[in-house]
Amino acid sequence: MGKKAIILMLSVSALFVSSCRKAGCIDMDATNYSASAKKSDGSCTYSESLIFWQDQASAQSWSGIATNLYYYVDGQLVGSSAANVYFTGTPSCSQNGLTSALIDMGKNKSKSINVKVVDDTGFEWWNEYVIVSAGACNYYQVF
Repeated sequence: MGKKAIILMLSVSALFVSSCRKAGCIDMDATNYSASAKKSDGSCTYSESLIFWQDQASAQSWSGIATNLYYYVDGQLVGSSAANVYFTGTPSCSQNGLTSALIDMGKNKSKSINVKVVDDTGFEWWNEYVIVSAGACNYYQVF
């Protein structure tokens, strides 16, 4: 067999083998992870929860100041809670805390979001940016 024939056969074999790999999202942190995908096609998308919570000292500090707290992410109200509700420690990833919000991060594994906490009189206690990361427990402690 000639040198050109061998090169042609190897090229065809390589093409056949590479085309057998199923493309898809191979990142387990992605919302569209595919266990059957063997090759990344750049289609991964991400979303993650941000859990709001406060401890007992923070909850007690609201006495006489506020009855309810309202939580905003990127200008959208995502939930509220009584100001005196607290956790004895950081909630687990499976708990919702005082409230939680699902953050759509698109194709990014992390996203900077604006978080605001407002009381029932409309006073804005916090207004800041936080980073939410895929595959992580993301918390915002009100204190």
